[in-house]
Amino acid sequence: MKKLILISLIIALSVCKNFAQTEPCYFDNYQRQHKAQVEKAEKIISDAIRNTPVYKKAASGSVKIIPVVVHVIHNGGTENISDAQIQSQITVLNEDFRKITGTNGDGNGVDTEIEFCLAKKTPDGQCTNGIVRIQSSLSNHLTYQRAQLKNLSYWDNTRYLNMYIVKTINGSSGILGYSSYPGGPPDEDGIVLRHDYFGRIGTAAASLGRTTTHEIGHWFGLYHTFNGGCGVDTCSDGDYVCDTPPAINPNYGCPTINSCSNDFPNVNDQVQNYLDYSDDACKSMFSDGQKSRMHASLTSLRYDIWQQWNIDSTGCDSGFVASACNVIADFTSNAQNICIGNSVLFTNKTLNNPLTFQWYFTGGTPATSTALNPTVTYNTLGTYAVKLVATGSSGSDSIIQSTYINVTTPPVGQALPFFEGFETSVFPPNGITIDNPDAGITWERDTVAVQYAGTGSAKINNLINTNYGQSDAMLLPRFDFTTFTGTPYLNFKWAYAKSDINYSDELIVLVSSDCGVNWTQKFYRTGTAMTTGPTQTTPYIPDTNTVWKTANVSLSTYSTSTNVLIKIVNVTDGGNNLYIDNINLGAIPTGIEDQDGTDHSVLLFPNPANTSFTIEYQLQKSEIVSYEIMDVTGRKIVLSEAGKQPIGIHKVAIQTTGFAVGMYYVKMKIGEQIMTKKILINK
Repeated sequence: MKKLILISLIIALSVCKNFAQTEPCYFDNYQRQHKAQVEKAEKIISDAIRNTPVYKKAASGSVKIIPVVVHVIHNGGTENISDAQIQSQITVLNEDFRKITGTNGDGNGVDTEIEFCLAKKTPDGQCTNGIVRIQSSLSNHLTYQRAQLKNLSYWDNTRYLNMYIVKTINGSSGILGYSSYPGGPPDEDGIVLRHDYFGRIGTAAASLGRTTTHEIGHWFGLYHTFNGGCGVDTCSDGDYVCDTPPAINPNYGCPTINSCSNDFPNVNDQVQNYLDYSDDACKSMFSDGQKSRMHASLTSLRYDIWQQWNIDSTGCDSGFVASACNVIADFTSNAQNICIGNSVLFTNKTLNNPLTFQWYFTGGTPATSTALNPTVTYNTLGTYAVKLVATGSSGSDSIIQSTYINVTTPPVGQALPFFEGFETSVFPPNGITIDNPDAGITWERDTVAVQYAGTGSAKINNLINTNYGQSDAMLLPRFDFTTFTGTPYLNFKWAYAKSDINYSDELIVLVSSDCGVNWTQKFYRTGTAMTTGPTQTTPYIPDTNTVWKTANVSLSTYSTSTNVLIKIVNVTDGGNNLYIDNINLGAIPTGIEDQDGTDHSVLLFPNPANTSFTIEYQLQKSEIVSYEIMDVTGRKIVLSEAGKQPIGIHKVAIQTTGFAVGMYYVKMKIGEQIMTKKILINK
């Protein structure tokens, strides 16, 4: 179902990991997760090569120029690379793609007759150096946030190759960059790269700039040279290029190796090819067949970008004379429709090296600011204008949006507690709404599985959902947490299985207290920590042997909030069915902790307790378990002997005869992990 490769970042991600010899490039994931898009694009490219004689042998003398815009997403650190470092990468690309004599790109391959040019005109024809600088925390990039980069800055992908430079990708994962594939979503088209692998000077002084060459190869429609392993036919499978010898696996370093013998003549792996994982120092070529694929992609799926009218309108024609550019004021924000009393973060997008800023916020606090990216609070209902004046060395520019911010009164949140077990035939029930952005596979009511309780549960079918990376959410009603006197918790049960050991969907809980402007992740599960059933390619259906897992999420930080939104989110990766049951909010026993970060779920109930209470805990593997109950002075009231317990849910009944009224602590030791819970005895 998904052995092709591809994601969703929703683009065709080709992400390369530093020094790792397992999936150093994310393109295989992208291919799998955007399987339908990649297959559609592949047919178009293949048809162009097969049906157009010029591609039997790539034509000469038809150099195609690609206008480029570089979006530097930084947070004030060294990742805000210099113009010179950016230009060094453009130089490397032209050396590699044009096989410039005397450069590192002058290997045994061909001149692809493709060149790259930093744009000199913006989409609306204004002067630019082709570099956009934006300060944002999104510089620490997570691949699922690809669309958020577009919201910060994006130029028409039919006219420009969008390159995004960031500080990190997926934390310390080692990912160096990734690329989209032709035919993917337009607003996610382009490449994302780490600053220290972009260019060959400055922060990338240890790099030769070949990571960008590799990723742009994917952007043109090239696969890895080892795609599909040795395969059967060196032309019709693998990387679909006849003159790149098949390779059973990616190559690292600069080895001399012949990993496949089904090519004729039988030659060594082409470790010099930019689309292998070999070191930058030994990469030096594109093959003639790869050139044919790139030109087929340009004449079918990326046609407008290299047309002369676009070269002229982007300032990349040979006769264009560049001049000093004045600043071009521009901004964006994280919201335009907000609730009264909430704040908006404004992000500066001014072009051409601005020096100072003057903001004006009608109806906002502060009313003016000289900050780069100010945060403004709106305490009065109405619709308000925002103005920015930016000044550079060549003058000033201003922009005003007259009806930019709309401030309204939030609906009243409902009182706690809240419970939903999906027992009625109405779905979604009880004020829950479904967020289904792609209008495809999403949450539904299920009565076939053996539920945690009752006869119904909520289910999403990831097994048949091929829109990998898609987020579908159950949005709970708005809540007023001040109506609850205890510590608010979200508690629910889930059951899930994978369809393949290598792939897993994601289960996330997001919370907002500012009418949905900002969301905080409070719970996350994927992989082994998410699974409750065996890996299977058939639909996963919980049965009487299913061990449902428990999410216990502390929401104590929202105790004083009168308008709280909660999302239970599924992110599909083509796994299997995910079930949710017994959503319980507010009326959760005092002292249950947020269990995110551990596989053990410990629950005390009822709480407060009268004559007895139950300790419930769940084991994902056989563990040695012990517990003790102490009063507020630390005196031990109950002490168990340590014993090894099997996988599953365990319940221990505690009689409170002899307990005085008051607070007690239950200290659980499961394996090497110790958790302490509070229980109130109120006879």
